[in-house]
Amino acid sequence: MINSILKCLLITAGIIFSKIDITYSQKKNDSTSWHKKFSPGLYNYNYLRDYEYFSPIMEGYTLCGSIAQPTIEYKFSNHVSFRGGVFMQQNFGDDSLRVRPTFTLQLKNKSTEFQFGNYRSDGYELIEPLYFTDNLITENIDNGFIMRQYFKHLTIIQWLDWERAIEKGSDFQEQVWGGATINYKPLNKFNKALQFPVQVYIQHIGGQINMPDTSFYVKTVLNASGGLKTESREKPGFLARVGGEVHYVFFNDFSPNPLSIYNTGSGIWLSTYLRLHLNKNNTNSLKFILSYWKGENFLSPKGNPLMQSVSSVYPESDYTESTRTLAILAVKYENTIDKKFKLEISVEPYYDFYTKLLEYGIHMQFNFPITLNK
Repeated sequence: MINSILKCLLITAGIIFSKIDITYSQKKNDSTSWHKKFSPGLYNYNYLRDYEYFSPIMEGYTLCGSIAQPTIEYKFSNHVSFRGGVFMQQNFGDDSLRVRPTFTLQLKNKSTEFQFGNYRSDGYELIEPLYFTDNLITENIDNGFIMRQYFKHLTIIQWLDWERAIEKGSDFQEQVWGGATINYKPLNKFNKALQFPVQVYIQHIGGQINMPDTSFYVKTVLNASGGLKTESREKPGFLARVGGEVHYVFFNDFSPNPLSIYNTGSGIWLSTYLRLHLNKNNTNSLKFILSYWKGENFLSPKGNPLMQSVSSVYPESDYTESTRTLAILAVKYENTIDKKFKLEISVEPYYDFYTKLLEYGIHMQFNFPITLNK
């Protein structure tokens, strides 16, 4: 099954490649000097995420640090560009500095953007049970391709992230995951929007050329959701926007010899929010998000550990809860400075209906992306 899905993603990418005009005839009429085709840029992300958790499912921890990625982009034409840079991450309290080069080839036309190489996903628009926000810090650069397509009533994101490659004789397994998020919007007028989001991905762990080991087991897990979402358009007044969504979520373990205690499961995710503008420039806002989760035998390799039925407490625990029922409140303050610098501070308490725990997390982040000579 994983091979069929990967082939489907690659074939789709090939179709997009063939439709993108990458000719260079426009250069004959382009009087712009070659050095002006270069665009230096900088992405900076600073984070503090503190979880005061004592749950048997997920224990508390703190992530505090900074990410910086200076880049230089060369634009071959209106459709083709190449970007190279250096990714650097420093987790405060840790003397080590993570440094790696990044390379990205980008092809785009009016409705499609295709990136191949190293890219930032921003979460693929996946909901929290399927994709944990902290992955943007712990798994911040993805490797493979991502394709975004924007049509009048439809948005499609497809990706393939090669997380770990093997060579002949490797004493570990390869790991890859990929999927698609599809959002159909049949109505978007009169200050109302109706959306039908579908989200699906597969994670595969295996390999054929690595060193044989009896502890290695092929693992293929499917996670997916389908739902309904509605929200008002952003307005300049005090009451800026309201919205809500509901998703049916499920997973299935297609491994030849499943080892997990649960091989299939499902859940319901409901969320509603209210955004208030705090000043006339609409640069300061306060957002209230109330969410509800009920999962049955649910597992998700990329999802929020708090919403899963198997404990992630280290060292690995055999504690399980077949049914997880949570209410989560997030209060977020957002401030945008000079249209680029974005500050966000949030307090996120949750209540566990089974363990009767009331716990919370405190988060703060600064995001500063900038590209020059655009």
